[in-house]
Amino acid sequence: MFIPEQRKEPSENESRAAAAETLAEFAHQIYRDGIPSSVQEYVTKLIIDQLGLQLACSRLPWSQAAYDYVREFGATGSSTVLFHGLRTHPEHAAFANATFGHGQDFDDTCQMVQTHAGAVVIPVALAVAEEVDATGEQLLRATAAGLEVMLRAAHAVSPDCLRRGHHTPPAAGPFGAAIAAGLLHGQGPRELAQSLAIAGSFSGGLIEYTQSGGSVKRIHTAIPTTAGIRAVALARRGMTGPLTVLDGAKGFVNVFADKGSVERLTDRLGTRYIIEKVGLKAYNCCYFIHAPLEAFQFLMRQKNLVPSDIAEVTVGLSAHGAVHVGSIVHPVDPLGGQFSVQFTLGMAAYGELPDLDSYSDEQLADTRFHAFADRVRVETDPVAEAEYPENWGGVVTLTTTAGQTYRRRVRYATGTPQNPMTGDEVWGKFSRITSDALDGEQAAHVREMVRDLPALDSVRRLSALLVRRALQPSR
Repeated sequence: MFIPEQRKEPSENESRAAAAETLAEFAHQIYRDGIPSSVQEYVTKLIIDQLGLQLACSRLPWSQAAYDYVREFGATGSSTVLFHGLRTHPEHAAFANATFGHGQDFDDTCQMVQTHAGAVVIPVALAVAEEVDATGEQLLRATAAGLEVMLRAAHAVSPDCLRRGHHTPPAAGPFGAAIAAGLLHGQGPRELAQSLAIAGSFSGGLIEYTQSGGSVKRIHTAIPTTAGIRAVALARRGMTGPLTVLDGAKGFVNVFADKGSVERLTDRLGTRYIIEKVGLKAYNCCYFIHAPLEAFQFLMRQKNLVPSDIAEVTVGLSAHGAVHVGSIVHPVDPLGGQFSVQFTLGMAAYGELPDLDSYSDEQLADTRFHAFADRVRVETDPVAEAEYPENWGGVVTLTTTAGQTYRRRVRYATGTPQNPMTGDEVWGKFSRITSDALDGEQAAHVREMVRDLPALDSVRRLSALLVRRALQPSR
């Protein structure tokens, strides 16, 4: 258990420890002493899911753009760009792998704090662990510490950060990335606090893509990876920042939220892990769509309905959810589709559930899906609004052409902490989405290593398996 360093009560002329100092102390302690078994189990699931997505999404158009950028940059180093096998500087490897990991809208999400933490912290931890030749245990602990710090930073500005138009991964991500990188580089609490103090100057990110699409969201988890790694590199070379970067008058919480909570940064630190509130995704679309998608599927199956039976669909979400996934009715690109509940229900009506290859050009041009999308109305639901942001549930009402009305509410979609994916389901997703990236022998070796990361003597052995077969060293 984390026990903050005992300090005497500050006098009138002294100040209390800044949140960055307390978080740095916490991160250093769990990196040194270990993490609870339940947290280790959760982090392992997140690593499995993220590695699968990095491999599976490594050849998408926006992923290829990130890879080409990194390759043409020409930096040298010992960190691996997954699937492609390029060895480069950890900053560039992390940037590419994070783009891959968020290359679809299929990666982990924490509803309570509204962010994608795995696709930020895990690429950083893996890249730096390769650089310093860390063990699997060190990778696990650094990942856990980075995730927890990033999640707490995001929680402190939730839900205002998204409501104001800032995306939480590039906003809060630099802090988690800096913690993971700093720990693996051997930074102590004071040095880690300075890395956090520098990292805050990189915070940013806009969510206009939810209104009109585009592929830039794919690098929103990559941008903070470079920020965190750079912050650590600069701190190691003597640069300093404001230790009140998180909780100061002009610090992160007060800038990114109208009604932020500085207390959330350290509340029950070490006794409650927000990591355990992170959910995995069973569907490749925005999490706001998952609950109404499952409600819609249930009603269509239970009542034996076909698309021509439906006159109207009403989807009830929180006010933010209604704007977030209800603004784009007729998407013209994959990201627009992943943020359109209307179009996604149109796909589902015809048996197409969002998976890795969904929202293809053919699907986006399918007039059946667009015609059905016109029958979907999105509104604010009082129950969903009251439960937001801790829960992203929704309610669906179907009205048939015969005048019948059916209604179903789903509060916890598959993959949420309240309705989690099992270990077998997580590995099933990994196997399904990586089937054309890894052969069966590779996948089996990856599974063996990740299931027992504490026993892994060098992360480099794992990274060597995460490239296409032709590039692997002979065994």
